[in-house]
Amino acid sequence: MGRLKNKVILVTGGARGMGAAHARLLVAEGARVVITDTLHIEGEALAAKLGESTLYVPQDVTQPKEWAEAVASAERRFGALHGLVNRPSGAPAEVRSSTSPRSRGCGAVPGSTPMSLPSSAFGA
Repeated sequence: MGRLKNKVILVTGGARGMGAAHARLLVAEGARVVITDTLHIEGEALAAKLGESTLYVPQDVTQPKEWAEAVASAERRFGALHGLVNRPSGAPAEVRSSTSPRSRGCGAVPGSTPMSLPSSAFGA
C-alpha cells in the first residue's frame, strides 16, 4: 500500500466492471480517485463505499465540456491531476471503431476504446 499516495487519478467508466476494479486498486494504493461514468447511481454508491479519497463526477466521455468539468472537479477537490485510466463503457460504435475519423492514429487494442483527451480539458 502507498505506492500512489496522494496521487490524483481520474477513472472513466469507473462505476462498475474494470473501471471500478481500477478505482478500488488505486484507492488501496493510496491514490485519490475521481470516478466518472454515465451510471450515476452506481458511481455515487462506489465513491461513497470507497470513502473520502474518492469523488464521483457524472461524465459522458464523448462530450468535451464534460471532460473539462471532470478535470476541474478533480482539481477543486484534490489538487493537480496526475493520471488517467480511460475505461469508458458503452462508447458509441463510431468511437470504438479503429477506422473511425475520431480514432485514426490510435492503436486499437481489442476490448479497448480509442479516445483522446481534448486539450480544452486542461485549459490549453
